[in-house]
Amino acid sequence: MKKLNFEQYRMLIVDDQRPFLTLLKGVLVSAGAKSIVANRTCEAALVSCRKEKFDFIICDLHLGNNKKNGFELLEELREKNYLKPEAVFVIISADAQRPMVLGSIEKQPDEYVVKPFSQAQLVKRLEKAHLRRLAMAPIYKQLYNKEPLAAIELCKQVVKTDSRYKEMAGRLLAELYWQVGQYKEAQTWLNSYPDDHHQTWLNVSKAHTELLLKNYKLAIEIAKKAIRQNSLLVEAHDIVAQSWLKLDNVNEAEAVINHALKLSPFSISRHMKACAIARKAGNFEKIIAHSQSIWDCSKKSVHRDLAFLCDHVRSYLEVAEQLEDFRARGRFQQEALYTLKRYRHNEAISSADDNFDFDIFEDIVKARIEGQNGKLFNSKQLLAQAQHNIGQKFADYPAPLMPDAIVTLLDLGEFEEAQALTSQFNQCSKSLDDNTKASLKSAALRNDSKKAHYNKYNQLGISLYSEGKFEEAYSAFSEAQTAVPFNIGITLNLLQCSLRLLQKTTKPDLSLLSSTKRIFKQLQNSNMAEKHQEKFDLLVQELDPYLTKK
Repeated sequence: MKKLNFEQYRMLIVDDQRPFLTLLKGVLVSAGAKSIVANRTCEAALVSCRKEKFDFIICDLHLGNNKKNGFELLEELREKNYLKPEAVFVIISADAQRPMVLGSIEKQPDEYVVKPFSQAQLVKRLEKAHLRRLAMAPIYKQLYNKEPLAAIELCKQVVKTDSRYKEMAGRLLAELYWQVGQYKEAQTWLNSYPDDHHQTWLNVSKAHTELLLKNYKLAIEIAKKAIRQNSLLVEAHDIVAQSWLKLDNVNEAEAVINHALKLSPFSISRHMKACAIARKAGNFEKIIAHSQSIWDCSKKSVHRDLAFLCDHVRSYLEVAEQLEDFRARGRFQQEALYTLKRYRHNEAISSADDNFDFDIFEDIVKARIEGQNGKLFNSKQLLAQAQHNIGQKFADYPAPLMPDAIVTLLDLGEFEEAQALTSQFNQCSKSLDDNTKASLKSAALRNDSKKAHYNKYNQLGISLYSEGKFEEAYSAFSEAQTAVPFNIGITLNLLQCSLRLLQKTTKPDLSLLSSTKRIFKQLQNSNMAEKHQEKFDLLVQELDPYLTKK
């Protein structure tokens, strides 16, 4: 292998310990490097990489307590396209703890170097990684430009012409087929390898492909074969767990995903999978633990999103939803509020997203809690105030605030408003994680019978009203209201129907007049959407002569 001339390359080294940073710089200078930038934090490294593209980045795994670590830096550099296609990223560490090592390797740095190491060892690893990157650079360039189909064609060329990097290109080819949804092509490609192929990646890739093709039993069989080759193949454990879940064997799925999390717990996607399994098992308290881990994993990473904090707060309310005992329910409700309060005064977190408001979210959470406790009027008022504040503060409804607002609207019987907000939320692809979607689906199913009853009698009432059959319409609207007593639309329909009945007689029925005044007061004390407010204001003008009667 030709010796690399480091003199012509730009190098970035990152370590929070100044002595080691100085030592590492000396090693690279001795190897011939002349252009070296040294940073002690991930934040400084991100600034450096934003200003210029480096050829080599050598980063220590641990960069201080509660600070971004090396693999989190790598993930963020990739996400922000701060790495040029041929750049080499190396993680170095003295940490032999399996979770940290596997967590780092899962992010696929070009090299993972264990301390202590000699100058010769480091240089050799850098040279090998550089050659791999150069050989694959045209492919990585297409991926950098978000052109996976072009990258597929280049992978095929490398497989045919470059025996040294055939395996690497072959593995990437399978991943690209998955990315573009060509699962059959991936299957055909992977099955072209001989059965006695010794590379463990092959069985993992085959198993992943069968999972995507919904051949779950075959996926389990192949993934287990990979695990027998290497028990630390976390991705293979993930595939087994997901396959068991698809086969409705929740116990097996839970056991396998728990083992995978012990091996490598620093993965948002793995905890998401664990949430899905816990939900299928009906173990909502496990969802609390996993959603906490998701939030913890995201806080220092490029994936930091207050939606994950909202998910965690929501997990306590989901447990409360399942409980009949008032005290037990109250404990989880209070824990939701305590969790929110714990982070709202953390400046680094509270300033993480301008499109969020802790006060408004707290009002929505309280509205949901009041609804769970049967205090629907209080729930309605809190939610209406939150909705009003959202309209005042934001041009668009913040996506992290939507899920709990949708659930509360469903529980209040405001189905049209819930549907409108759901449609809006579904367009926010960033927020559509499986855990949130499952929570919304559960709320919808919980309210299905109530919604069906409401729809049936509301539509009947509207039809009868249009025919001038006001008494029958009033009865239909009243029946609809039994399912959704705080639905503004149905209450307005009742008020409008009452007005028409009052207008039909010269001497109003006293009981009808009394119920009309009661309905009016209920609406008068309610915060409502603009379209409802306009309808109410028009009705008030017509009702005025009757409302002043004693």
